[in-house]
Amino acid sequence: MLPDSGIMRKRWLVNSIFVAAACIITGWLILQTRKTGEEEQIQQPEGVAVFCEGEEISALYLAEDGSLWIGGRDGVKRLDPETGEVIGYVAEDLELIYAAEICRSYDGSVWIGHNQGVSVLYPEGTREDYGEPFLTGGRVNTILCLGQEVLVGTMEGANRFVREEDGHWQVAEQYSRENGLLADPVNVMAADGDALWFGSYLANQPGGISILREENGKKNWQYLTAEEGLAHPYINAILVLEEKVLVASGQLTAGGLNVLREFPEGYAVEDTFGVEDGIPGEKVRWLYQDSEGHLWITTESDGLILCKDDVLEHPLKGICLTWKEGLSDNEIKKIAESEQYFFLAGRYGLTRIEKETVRALLEGVGE
Repeated sequence: MLPDSGIMRKRWLVNSIFVAAACIITGWLILQTRKTGEEEQIQQPEGVAVFCEGEEISALYLAEDGSLWIGGRDGVKRLDPETGEVIGYVAEDLELIYAAEICRSYDGSVWIGHNQGVSVLYPEGTREDYGEPFLTGGRVNTILCLGQEVLVGTMEGANRFVREEDGHWQVAEQYSRENGLLADPVNVMAADGDALWFGSYLANQPGGISILREENGKKNWQYLTAEEGLAHPYINAILVLEEKVLVASGQLTAGGLNVLREFPEGYAVEDTFGVEDGIPGEKVRWLYQDSEGHLWITTESDGLILCKDDVLEHPLKGICLTWKEGLSDNEIKKIAESEQYFFLAGRYGLTRIEKETVRALLEGVGE
């Protein structure tokens, strides 16, 4: 026997009311959550401003004219550091995402690493572009301007540039797994005295750090991997300090910060810091020591910890900053500073913090 059509209509009406009510309640909750998040984000602390909201920024450079260059998906543009307004483009045809670099060499040329290679802007206004097969393959991840040389790291090796007599730069030597590197991808580089450091990424068979020294024309390599104590084989930053070297590593939910020191037999891991020691997240993304000696340790998804100095203790003594404290977002990829401000490049915007604000935040830390 079929149900009465009136009963069916009544059930359909009741069910429809329940569905509509559920949709209304869900929509209201989402709206309230968004409003709460927006209110929290809008209430920026004094001395903190966010520019280029929603834009991924992968490279920072403070130019000689005082402008701030930022590199991202839509090229390299110049900002007024006071207002955050775009005042022009350096190059609109270059794509800088995931990893990139902008630095200035001794001759005044500015080097821009991007997805297609590296571009050199000369002081007189000319530009040269280098890509495959002139460079080792893949996107450019890092650039190190070192004395009268420039090193460019890509996904398939590193390139050492020297300046020719005509004023132009040429590749003098290349490094890869075939001639000394632990792994081909070069994600970050650094120099410690006569030692060159190459950190790999997306390589774990093995992955880690390759350290090169040249003595009497002979290349001597040392390698550091997870077996030697690195927190993770993916290297995100290397910061050379006066008496130690800090190494940031990790991916997603694994990683940490290693402290390395030099011994007669070479460099070795002396200490390791993780989330249990006060680092906000597992993957340590970037390291920066500012002009006043403060140490910035950023993570990929959980904000950063700012320490008064580089005297690291368990647990770390510092203050943690996230989007709730005014950052553009929780991933800070690069940091630069002027006389008045710190600039923090993030996944979703640029954060500018007054130096007086940072001094105030650090008052009482470690006491």
